[in-house]
Amino acid sequence: MRNADFILPSLRFSWEGSALLLAIWCVAVLSITVLAVARLVQSDVEEASLKNRRFEARELALTGVAYGMHPKIEVWDSLLNQKFGDGRELHVKVVSEATRIDINRALKENGQKTLRKLFEIWGAKDEAISIAVDSMVDWTDGDDLRQLHGAEKSELLNQTQYSIPANRDFHSVSEMERVRGMDGIAALKPDWADFFTVNGNRRIDLQDASMDVMRAGGLTAEQARQIIDVRRGADHEEHTRDDYKIKNVTEFLRRVGLADPQIQALQSKYGAGLGPSRIESRARVGRTDYEIVVVSTRGAEDNALIAWDEQ
Repeated sequence: MRNADFILPSLRFSWEGSALLLAIWCVAVLSITVLAVARLVQSDVEEASLKNRRFEARELALTGVAYGMHPKIEVWDSLLNQKFGDGRELHVKVVSEATRIDINRALKENGQKTLRKLFEIWGAKDEAISIAVDSMVDWTDGDDLRQLHGAEKSELLNQTQYSIPANRDFHSVSEMERVRGMDGIAALKPDWADFFTVNGNRRIDLQDASMDVMRAGGLTAEQARQIIDVRRGADHEEHTRDDYKIKNVTEFLRRVGLADPQIQALQSKYGAGLGPSRIESRARVGRTDYEIVVVSTRGAEDNALIAWDEQ
């Protein structure tokens, strides 16, 4: 009995300790499971919330597109720039697509002077300019004859970072990115794509063209700066009610100080009120942004869509 009296309490203590450890382990596993489920639920809630915000932001951006395409709404109208009390914002910009350089037209220009000048303004050296321009000519022309500094299919087969020439016009600005030589241009000007289009005009629209684009077309830096100052009006802000609206390019260029011989030389390069129109509608809901860019014949009877991009 003495041995039994000694053994039974030991066994009872052992079982009680094991039960306590098992209970602790079960609580720990349950806690981990609860936390995991809570995180999954939180993730699902956040994902659903993000989808709802993106949906709401897209709807607001579509409203901006409708405003921008309406021919009766001026570019300075307050409808195009709104901040709502619930954290929503809408900003719509309406300009001529001809404020950008049409890459397909520029490549067909004699000597590609406008394109070469633009790259020079951005700081590219002569060799880098020739490689990029000649490679784009080879990418778009209909033959397999290589330009002096260009590249046709046979030269690019082992250079997978570049696209093989399609022997057609560019269908989008994004296609330019993988043309041989454009990586060097992008290193100098990361936002280079903002200066090009495939839906432009043979002339540059002076109403909203950037300084770089105007200089590429043949104006000096000082002349381009003067044009920007005059068209912004007294408040020195773009797209406001007092902006100077260019109606006659010849008279406008005289106003900013150009002599008639230079004006005559530049008449084929510049215009005003040129189509089509570019509508950039940016909406924000909380921290969620949504942008829709539309190119259309705004103001024309059919008001036709030419391009539509969402992101």
